[in-house]
Order: sequence, then C-alpha cells, then structure tokens
Amino acid sequence: MLINPGMLLFALLDSGIAFLLVFFVTRSKFGGAKSTLARTLGAIFGTLVFIAYFAAMIWFNTERHTISDAGKMVVYAAPIVLSILMTALTLLSQPPTKKEDGEKTEGQSEETEENEEASGEEQ
Repeated sequence: MLINPGMLLFALLDSGIAFLLVFFVTRSKFGGAKSTLARTLGAIFGTLVFIAYFAAMIWFNTERHTISDAGKMVVYAAPIVLSILMTALTLLSQPPTKKEDGEKTEGQSEETEENEEASGEEQ
C-alpha cells in the first residue's frame, strides 16, 4: 500500500477540517462552549468523522481500490466547501450590533445640540 506523502498530508488537513466542522456544529447544537456535554459530544462525533474521512481518503488512494477522479474531487472538496458555507452562514445570521447608550452617532449629537440651542433661545 503506497500513498503519495503530499496526499497523506492533504488527507490529514482535510480530515482536520472535517473534524473542526463537526465539532463546532455539534457543540453549538447541544448547548455551546460552556456545556460539558456539548464539548464531549462534539469531540466524540468529530473524532469519528476524522477517522472515517481519513480512512476513506487513504482507501481511495491505494493502488487496488480506485474511484473516478470526479468522485475523488467531491470527497476531497466537501469539508472545505462546507466550512466556507458554514462560516458565511454564521456571519450572515448574526444579529446587528446595538450601540451603547453613551455613544451617539454624529446625526444624533447634531440634532440634540440644535434642540438645546432652540430651547435656550425660546426662553
């Protein structure tokens, strides 16, 4: 069983990306970073995905077992594409940030100054 060292490194990197994707999605689904159960389940599921994905990539690259090049590209690119999509989804689903009470925007500060001057002139 021979495998190219570059492909072995790629398999490790791609499997690591798959692990992180499953770990963070599982952790967020079961209660977030503070929940021990969520971290434990994330680590277990992530490790299982890492092992299965790494074994599949090694199996695809052995001499006796081969699949088509299109099939290999789908398997190789899946964790990378899913990570990019999940990152974009996370960034897009965040609520807009609220401004602090002490901070005023330029438009608000100008309006309050004008109102104060107008009320001072009326008196």
